[in-house]
Amino acid sequence: MRERRDATRAVALDPLPFVLPSIRANGSGKGMNKHLTVKAIPEIETPDPQSSAINFHSWYCSPAKGLFRPSEGGSLIEFFIDPYSLLPAHSEIQEQVKLALLLRTLRPGDTLPSIRDVEKQTGVGRSVVRKAYMSLQRLGILSLRHGKGVVVASQRKYGERGDLTEHCEKLSGSVLTRAHRLGIAPSAFARYLYQRARILERATPFVIYVDVTKPIALERAAMISQSWGVNVPGISLEEMRGMRQGGLNGVRVVLTNYYRLEQVQKLAKGRVAEVLPLSLIYSAKYRDQFRSLPRGSSVVLVLEDSGYPTLGMIRDIYRAFLVESSTELFILPRKKIRDLSRFVSLGKYEKIIFSDGLWNSLPEKIKKNRRVTYPQMEIDPSTLDDARNRAGIIL
Repeated sequence: MRERRDATRAVALDPLPFVLPSIRANGSGKGMNKHLTVKAIPEIETPDPQSSAINFHSWYCSPAKGLFRPSEGGSLIEFFIDPYSLLPAHSEIQEQVKLALLLRTLRPGDTLPSIRDVEKQTGVGRSVVRKAYMSLQRLGILSLRHGKGVVVASQRKYGERGDLTEHCEKLSGSVLTRAHRLGIAPSAFARYLYQRARILERATPFVIYVDVTKPIALERAAMISQSWGVNVPGISLEEMRGMRQGGLNGVRVVLTNYYRLEQVQKLAKGRVAEVLPLSLIYSAKYRDQFRSLPRGSSVVLVLEDSGYPTLGMIRDIYRAFLVESSTELFILPRKKIRDLSRFVSLGKYEKIIFSDGLWNSLPEKIKKNRRVTYPQMEIDPSTLDDARNRAGIIL
C-alpha cells in the first residue's frame, strides 16, 4: 500500500500493552473497520525515559466516534474494541456500559444496540456480545427482551418496594392511634420514636455506601446523608471484604457506583437485601481546574497497574468531559515513576492526576502541589432521586 505524507502511516511504538484510542477491530487486532482511518501527527514526542508515558494527543481517528456519542434522543453508546487491551472483548463491552451508566451518558430506560449491531460495530462474534449482555443482565443492569431489544433496566429491577408513602400512612396511623389510646401525646411519642430510631441506625445502619477507599466512601456517603436526611455510613471495599458473615446484619441496602457494582454484589450476596448503583459526575471545582489550563497544555494520569486494562475507556472519559482537543493527554503506571518528588517538581505537566487508589498513599507535600490532583467526582443528584424510593427512604 502506498504511503501518503498527510494520511495513514506506520508509527513505531514501544511494545507495551497500551490501548490506542478508538480503534475498532476484533480481539486479534485484525479486520480494521473499513470506514475508519487512523492517522498520526508527524511530530510524535519520544516518551520520556522517566515516565514511559504514551502521548494520546499524537493519535486521532476519522470519523470521530467513541464510547460517548450524543444523539437526538439523548447520549447513547457506541461500542469499540481496543485490539491492544488486556481485557477480553466481552469484558470491554461490559466496562463500557458500566462507565456510560456511571457518568449518566446512559440512563435507565435507554435502548442499547442489538447484538447484531454490536457485532457490526466491533467485528467481534455474536457469542461474545451475547456473553457481555447476559452478564450485565445477571447484574440487573440490562434487560434483554425478545422483540423489544436491549434496554437499561430501571431502578425497579433491583427490588420492588411498593408505594412507601402508602405503607407509611397505614403504619403511622396505627402506631399513633395506639399511642393515643395509651394516653401518650402523639407528638411526644414521635420525638421519642425518632431518638430511638437514630440510636438503632447508628448501631445497625439500614443503608450503607461502599467505594474503593474509605475517604471517598465517607465523602460520598455524607452527600447522600445530607440529601436524604438519614445517616448513611461509608465503608471501603476492603472493609466490606473483612467483615464476617454477620457483619452486615441489619443492613438492608448497599449503595455503590456503577463501576464498583459487580464487586459489591459479590461481597453482599446472601447478606443484604439489595445493592443499588449510583451515577457520578465530576465536581464543578474539578472541572474548573481544566477550564483554566492554557491551550496546548500537557496533562498526565497516573494509574495503578490494575487500572491499565481500562486505560482506553478512562481516556475517553477525560476527552469527553474534561480536556479540550488541544490538550496533550498522557497516561502511565505508577511503577514507571522511580522518583515521585522529582517527577512532580520537573514541571513537565500542567496537571498531574493520580488515581483514587494512589491518592491516599501520596506524601502530603506532593498532595499540596498546585499541579497535583485526583479525580474529584460526586454523586449525581438526579440518580439519588431515582434510588431513594428503592432504598426505603421517604422525604
